[in-house]
Amino acid sequence: LILVNKPKYNMASESTAADGSNTAAITSPKNVPNFSHVPWPVRPRDGINYDFVATLYLIGSALALSFYLLETKILDPLLVENYVDATTTTADESDSTTGTEENGEEGSNAWKEFASGMQGMYFIFAPFVPCLLWSLLVRYFWLKETKKISLDKKDN
Repeated sequence: LILVNKPKYNMASESTAADGSNTAAITSPKNVPNFSHVPWPVRPRDGINYDFVATLYLIGSALALSFYLLETKILDPLLVENYVDATTTTADESDSTTGTEENGEEGSNAWKEFASGMQGMYFIFAPFVPCLLWSLLVRYFWLKETKKISLDKKDN
């Protein structure tokens, strides 16, 4: 069993107000961020570095964009069934030759197989994009509160 030291909140069980009524008060230390005003879907948690989280989501989003651009811009001609390169083959040559007699046919088939294997690869990394947006929003609230605490420490 591993025990983790978490910040402790001081709870005054009873305090007496000026009118003599007993009230329970909860106070938190000055150096612990208070995220209670932040909506729960984007509420930062203590002990998590959201710079690191946002960086990892940025890397995943960059991979998704890279695979998408690779598929649509570079490998797209290889994915088209009847793609004919106008600079190397004319209509007369394609009628008179078979695919097995050409010199570069094996290399061309390998690229086509690679292109078909890479098709849709960006879908694996696509969930990183909305997660990146979420982590940037959480990071904003995290930085805002930690900056406030650091300014309070400087003032004291």
